[in-house]
Amino acid sequence: MLTVLGLSVGAVPEASANRADPGAPARPAFDPSLLAAPSPELPDLPKVSIELAQVPVSSPVFDRAAAAYAEVSNQQSTARDARLAIDQARTTESVYGRPLNASRVAALARIAGLTERLDDIERAIADMAVQAFVSGGNTARVAQALTSETPSINETDQRAVLGQLSMDVLLAERAAYRERIASARARADEASDGLAAVSSAGHAALEQRFDALRAEVSSGQQVASERVTYEQARVLATVDGVEFPLVALDAYYRAAESEGAARPGCGVEWWGVAGIAKVEGRHGTYGGATLSPNGDTSRRIIGIQLNGTNTTAVIPDTDNGAFDGDAAYDRAIGPMQFIPSTWRAYEADGNEDGVMSPFNMYDATLAAANYLCTASSGLSADRGLRAAYFSYNHSVEYVENVLGHARGYQRRVDVPERRD
Repeated sequence: MLTVLGLSVGAVPEASANRADPGAPARPAFDPSLLAAPSPELPDLPKVSIELAQVPVSSPVFDRAAAAYAEVSNQQSTARDARLAIDQARTTESVYGRPLNASRVAALARIAGLTERLDDIERAIADMAVQAFVSGGNTARVAQALTSETPSINETDQRAVLGQLSMDVLLAERAAYRERIASARARADEASDGLAAVSSAGHAALEQRFDALRAEVSSGQQVASERVTYEQARVLATVDGVEFPLVALDAYYRAAESEGAARPGCGVEWWGVAGIAKVEGRHGTYGGATLSPNGDTSRRIIGIQLNGTNTTAVIPDTDNGAFDGDAAYDRAIGPMQFIPSTWRAYEADGNEDGVMSPFNMYDATLAAANYLCTASSGLSADRGLRAAYFSYNHSVEYVENVLGHARGYQRRVDVPERRD
């Protein structure tokens, strides 16, 4: 409510205030750990000041939203753990597969080398047998030399057949190489079987990973959706210890932060703005209005006609009814009850959405903070506040009423001090 010529111009009856019910049952405490997860970039996600992340709030809607959000977050964690376990298994299989493949390659290379040497031995044996045959040796014994796996027990007969050459050495070497080739082939087969098992397990894990990844993505979408619902419920929930929602507290906090940065000597605090918001528009709830997550009021809060009756000043229309719908006389507008002409002088975009509206709590409180800082300084002290409040409404009773509410909010809500 602003004043013109020292007269009240739009007081809202305080009897309609929303008051906390001291007899209401206790609600579950707010769990700040739910805010630890990063907030996804979603268009409908409220952007509450990070400094207010630990401010406790409560409402039945918020409690349900918090429980639902926690449940889908747990589901996402479970799905992610399942997918990570599969990835770990696939990594392990890959680690086992590399040495198996190396063993198989080495075994095949050894088989190739041994086979080449065995072929040389076979040719040497054949050459010696042919020479013995040509020289008139015993045909039966030549055949025995060609097929024997080990040297003949009758070494005298064998040397006679092969012309005193070291056929026994060649035969022994042939047998040894054949044994080595068989051993290498067994190792190669074993490695191949292991690789086949790893490959089969890998294919099965790949199929499982697809299902796990799909579950993870699906749960992630649910988390994103529930996060929006949770954050919207939280911003509309009532701040513990007071009667206004978190979105209103955020508007007051941002307004004080903005003015503190622009005018360090002003010293306005969030609770100083909240005191006026209480008396002027019941924190945006006067007349049954409610606040949305972006600070808009559900209905336009418009005061009585300023036509000189009801102890008001006479203020002819200044906005052609654009804000207050009255083309004859002005009416105080919005949760901070600005006269249209005063709003035009101090209008602000508190929530940085590109629109300056007196019916938005963020915009209205920033404009009010600007107005207070223009009227006075040192607003963290009662003296400065009284001067600023008196400029808002030239009534000592009004000033003391607002100041009482402001100091009460300061005591009951723990909010970080303004940054220097």
